[in-house]
Amino acid sequence: MRKLYFSRNSFAKGARVVRDEHNQSHYLLVGRWGRRQDALSLYAIQGELLAEIRQTTLGLLPKFDLYYNRQNVGSISKTLGFWHEMIYVRKLRWIIMGSLNSETYRVYHGTELVMTMRPVVTSNGEAFELAITDRATEPLCICIAAILDHWQKPTNRERSSSLSSDGLQVNFGESNYTLHHKLPQN
Repeated sequence: MRKLYFSRNSFAKGARVVRDEHNQSHYLLVGRWGRRQDALSLYAIQGELLAEIRQTTLGLLPKFDLYYNRQNVGSISKTLGFWHEMIYVRKLRWIIMGSLNSETYRVYHGTELVMTMRPVVTSNGEAFELAITDRATEPLCICIAAILDHWQKPTNRERSSSLSSDGLQVNFGESNYTLHHKLPQN
């Protein structure tokens, strides 16, 4: 079971590099959310397009289509839930079970575990750790993780963009910066 890591926050802010536990880059996820037909594309670090997520509907319960090797292999849509989520990935017949509060998820195909996802703190800051059982499913698992990250609770999203004692924390892709500002003096 290989573990992969990508930084938290919305993928709409830029490219995300997906690394392994040895900090070696394996994938690059680029694109944006928010409009119908927007897409995120997952590339191997060598530049080959592996998978894509395309947003097909907007609104309270948006829908996304998953593409692997340029073929539609499934779709996923947000469901209404309270503390525990159960999401079905059509065509792939994967079930995602998790908790919105702890942001931990398990993905199953029948009774077989496909992936686990949990928040962690790495040397690069807050990230999600993906433990994936089969390397062949890594591109699809990363795409699903990107969708789950996009759907995270607003209270959890605020945690990573809050005001620190030194200034405002700003995330530009893979780099984090602190903007120092002077307060108006009376």
